[in-house]
Amino acid sequence: MEISLRTTLLGLISTALLAGCSSTPYSPTPFTAADINTSAYVARVDAFAVVLDASSSMNYDTDDRPNFYTAKDVATHLNDTIPEMGYKAALVGFGSGKCVNSEDAMVVYGPVTYQRSDFTSGLSKLECAGGVTPMAQGIDVAGGAFKNSTGKVALILISDFWEINGGAVTAAVDQLKAVYGSRLCIHTIKVGDAYHTSDMIAGLAGINGCGSSVDAGSLASAAAMENYVTDVLLEPATAVRYEKNTLSASALFDHDKSILKEEGRAALHELDESIKARGASVVDIDVIGHTDSDGTEEYNMALSIRRAEAVRDYMVSEGVSAAIIDVSGEGESNPIVSNATTEGRAENRRVDIHVGIKEPAN
Repeated sequence: MEISLRTTLLGLISTALLAGCSSTPYSPTPFTAADINTSAYVARVDAFAVVLDASSSMNYDTDDRPNFYTAKDVATHLNDTIPEMGYKAALVGFGSGKCVNSEDAMVVYGPVTYQRSDFTSGLSKLECAGGVTPMAQGIDVAGGAFKNSTGKVALILISDFWEINGGAVTAAVDQLKAVYGSRLCIHTIKVGDAYHTSDMIAGLAGINGCGSSVDAGSLASAAAMENYVTDVLLEPATAVRYEKNTLSASALFDHDKSILKEEGRAALHELDESIKARGASVVDIDVIGHTDSDGTEEYNMALSIRRAEAVRDYMVSEGVSAAIIDVSGEGESNPIVSNATTEGRAENRRVDIHVGIKEPAN
């Protein structure tokens, strides 16, 4: 009799967990989000999806709170912290049964341009947790939402990572990697105290070397969540400072010519070596040709362009990236001194090379 009663009680408990309905309605934990200074950041990603576990194991308690409620807390606090900066977003729940509208994975928000209030409405549609744990389907549905994206895509998985089909998850991730390549970054947020899932979590976060893995408890404070958002979705804005280099056309070219002289090559070589030594911090180079006022405006404009192109071509031949060099000519339209004297005309015949250096924004 005692064994029969125990079996019945265990069955009722399991049924309750599978049904996924907590006796206490969900209410988010108190949280005052940090106000991120958007002028100091730009979007790191083109799109992101939050993928939330709504399977039955999420009904177990950790520290007297259902893991599903903790997952919703994390998603709520994340949403309260993310600034609206033009990226696309989606929210996907995965489980089975009525909690996900009898689907393995259900899109409750997006994919659309991220709006905090709309994300909140989507999150409210995930009311319970129940059934098995089809994480692979959640990853597949979330990743498929952004196939037209050309930039980085972040998947943020919030789960207890319990009873996961590792093979299916690996296959789903491999399919996304085939679509996005190195643009895919996966970030895991673990709720609960499952200890045997560390290898899977590390494997997901390690994809393309751009993911992360944290425990939900580490994001409880506003400062911690702010750091998480800026690390995962944002990057510091940069300012470009231009250094102006002016080379005399008399040193670079013979009169009325656009073929570099040896003296001109030597001067450019020194500048090229300086540019290459700065590596990726050099993000833009403007090469601008100028002439004096002798000759017609049309002729001088064409000559200034040819000279700028000659300088550009030599810089590229020395290993400076052609992709960051812009060429233009201003002819006689932008003198720095009067053309009334021989000396003045010589000074106006020049090539300006503006080197743009990327620096952190203040």
